[in-house]
Amino acid sequence: MNNKFFPSNFLFILIMILGTLFSLSSSHWLTMWMGLELNLMGFLPLMNIKGKMLEAEASMKYFIIQSMSSSMLIFSSIMMYMLNISWYSMFNSMMNILILLSLILKLGGAPLHFWLPSITKQMPWSILFLLLTWQKLAPLFMLSLMNSNFMLIMMISIMSTLIGSLMALNQTNMQMIITYSSISHLGWMMTMILLNNSLTLFYFINYIIISVPLLHLISSSMGNHLFMLSQKNNTNNMITISLILSLAGLPPLLGFMSKLIILISLINMQMFILSMFMLLGTLISLYFYLNLSLMLMVKSYTMFKKNKNIKNYKSLISLNLLSSFIFYPIIMMTLN
Repeated sequence: MNNKFFPSNFLFILIMILGTLFSLSSSHWLTMWMGLELNLMGFLPLMNIKGKMLEAEASMKYFIIQSMSSSMLIFSSIMMYMLNISWYSMFNSMMNILILLSLILKLGGAPLHFWLPSITKQMPWSILFLLLTWQKLAPLFMLSLMNSNFMLIMMISIMSTLIGSLMALNQTNMQMIITYSSISHLGWMMTMILLNNSLTLFYFINYIIISVPLLHLISSSMGNHLFMLSQKNNTNNMITISLILSLAGLPPLLGFMSKLIILISLINMQMFILSMFMLLGTLISLYFYLNLSLMLMVKSYTMFKKNKNIKNYKSLISLNLLSSFIFYPIIMMTLN
C-alpha cells in the first residue's frame, strides 16, 4: 500500500467511521464491543498507509493492545451478564473495574499509556490525528455510561494530566510531544466524564478545532523534530504560536475557555484538590508549550510571511483567536 491515495483507503475510513457510530448508537455492552472491533479492523490498514517496516511494527503493537482491552471488555461484560442476567446492569463492582480498565487501556490514559508513545513515534501526521481524536470518541462515550468508581476515574485523570505533562518535558520528537500532550488533555476530559458529559464533549470538540490546523501546519512545513522549528520556513509563525499557546490553555484563546469551564464546574462542586492537581499538570505542560513557541519566535524575520496552507483553516483559526468574545458569554450564561 505504497500509494497514499490507494482506492481501498476510502473503504477502510468508512469502516472505521461506521464502527465508531455503531458503538455510539448502541444500547448495551455487546453491540458497543462489536462497534469497537469494526473500528479497529478499519483503522489497522490505514496505519500501514506508506508500507514502511516501522508502520507494520506500530500496527502490530496497536492490534495486540486493542485486542487485549477488547478481550477484557467482553470477558467482564459476559461475567456481568452471568451474575446479573442483564446486559444493562452495572452493579458488580469487580466487573465494573475491569470494564473501566479496559476502556482506559483503549484510550491510552495513565498508568496504561505505555503503548501509545511507542507507536506514534514514526506515524504519519494524518493517522496520528485520527488516533488522538476519532479513536477516543467511542471509549469516552462508553466511559460516560458508567455509574460507579468515581474515585478511581478521578485518580486516573490526575495521573494522566501529570504524567502526560512530565513525560513531554524532555522529548525532541514532535509526534511524541503531541502524543503526551493528548494524554494530558485526556485527563481533563475524564474529570467531567461522570459529572457532565456535555462539558467533556465541549472540551473534545475544542481540542479537535485546535489540533486540525496545528497538526497540518507542523506536518506540511516544520518536520518531525524539535530542532526543525528553528529552521527557516515559509509558515506564518504567529498563527502556529497562537495554536500552540491555545493548546497550552493561555487566555484569551480557545484552549483556555475549555479549561476554564471545567475548572468553574469543579470549584462549584467543591473539588478543590482535584482542581489544584489539574492546574499543576497544566503549569508543567506550559513549560514545553512555551519552549515550542520560543523556538518559533526566534525566527522573527519570517514571522509575517504569507502561507498558502492557511487558507483552508481561516475559520478555525479565527474561532481559536476570538473564542473569549464568542464563548465566554455563553459559558457564563450556562453556568449561572
